[in-house]
Amino acid sequence: MKINICQINTKAANINGNKEKINSILQSSGEDTLNIFGELSLTGSPLYNRNIYTDIYQQTSMAGDELCKSGKSFIVGTIAKSEDLLYNSLVFVDKGEVKALATKRNLGRFDRNYSIGNGIEVLKYEGKKIAFGFYEDVLNFAKRGIEVDTLILVHNNLFDKDYDNDIERELGNYARRLKANIVFVSRIGVEGNFVFQGGSFVLNRNGDIILRVSEFSEAVCDIDLSVLNKNIKPIQQCYEERIFNACVLGIRDYWAKSGIKKAVIGLSGGIDSAVVVVLAATALGKENVTGILMPSEFSSEHSINDAKQSADNLGIEHYVVPIQGIFSASKEALKELLSIEAKDTTEENLQARARCMIVMAFGNRLGAAMLNTSNKSESAVGYGTLYGDDSGALGPIGDLYKEDVYKLARWINRDKEIIPNNSITKAPSAELHPNQKDSDTLPEYDVLDKVLKEHIENHLSYKEIVDKGYDESIVKRTLHLYNINEWKRRQEAPALRLSKTCFATDIKINF
Repeated sequence: MKINICQINTKAANINGNKEKINSILQSSGEDTLNIFGELSLTGSPLYNRNIYTDIYQQTSMAGDELCKSGKSFIVGTIAKSEDLLYNSLVFVDKGEVKALATKRNLGRFDRNYSIGNGIEVLKYEGKKIAFGFYEDVLNFAKRGIEVDTLILVHNNLFDKDYDNDIERELGNYARRLKANIVFVSRIGVEGNFVFQGGSFVLNRNGDIILRVSEFSEAVCDIDLSVLNKNIKPIQQCYEERIFNACVLGIRDYWAKSGIKKAVIGLSGGIDSAVVVVLAATALGKENVTGILMPSEFSSEHSINDAKQSADNLGIEHYVVPIQGIFSASKEALKELLSIEAKDTTEENLQARARCMIVMAFGNRLGAAMLNTSNKSESAVGYGTLYGDDSGALGPIGDLYKEDVYKLARWINRDKEIIPNNSITKAPSAELHPNQKDSDTLPEYDVLDKVLKEHIENHLSYKEIVDKGYDESIVKRTLHLYNINEWKRRQEAPALRLSKTCFATDIKINF
């Protein structure tokens, strides 16, 4: 049995665009080939509440009918409707004729408004017994004890930097248990904050990887299931490379699906903006990225030089716009307020918001969107200025702790210096008052990150973290800052989801 694994990038509710992409693949496929497309590949995903609109369902039904006219064989993800109930479905079409329908039984986070379906379906195809359906339903199917030659599963596989090949290992066990080949098809691309990584694969009955499709890129890969005799050694990407590729795909697809071509970034000379500008230039091309250097009276000469060097290394256009004039004018306009003595961050925040105003002005004039450069450590404890450096269309590193940002920077520089070494080695600073360092306000990042991970990733309480040997005062202050800054996190630039604990999509606390 010949199949095409169609790992494609679709857009939510872009029915006609998705149909044309699918049809193009069908037209170029062989008459005896089964083309397998992913979950909700015709409608795009996630649809959220749009799946309840009549016009979406009507467009989807018409598009499905048109695909059947190709006369080809395929499995495609779409919406099915029975009376007033909607189902997340897979349609099996054999040479233009609908043969079977599988509806998802175990619904997930994106299955809003769908009803519980029947799970994995079984049919005969080219003399073979085939089962097809959704990855989430594989356990229920295995319990039924049905013998099949091949099990075809689809799943919109979300990227998670901390987990790699978990699905492969799990389905390898099922392949051996069911004594069946398993074909797993995922999508790639970005919708909102969510990065779908792809990584489709085929397993033989022994659970060996026979075919692996690259992550983070579209591909159509053919394989003949009747001649599965080769065990392919998996090609592993390192931790940093997978994060880099996920972030690049995130920026590129977010911009493309939003109709944006260019990006503007405030370059401070620090590690965060230096990493983000590399990601942006890789994703969009250096000709579509502009860096803005905005020194203040507190900016060190080396920070200005580091920012310039970062832009020069990438060959991007950059401008120097000092903020002293705007800052002085703001202080003059607010002199009555600022004459009131107080120990607060009013003057510091004026500077950060002045920088945001400048970057946004460049964005408006250049037809570009602003990329945010905040990291997860800063967001967790509220170390940023709302409507200032917390702003932006997207936060590519917003789900990366500071220590992960350093790892990514060193990986980027593995062959040559792209990020200035001084940006990696110097003490982090917002440079909003004389000789300021982040460690004046926060614990050192290597300690801060450990405490945050214990609480956010490992779900440990204050007492449990202290019992593991962490300094009591540091833990108390860190968790206090984490709890009181939820309101700020809800207004920050949306972060790309790179883990199961992304503030933008997964973590919400009461305040």
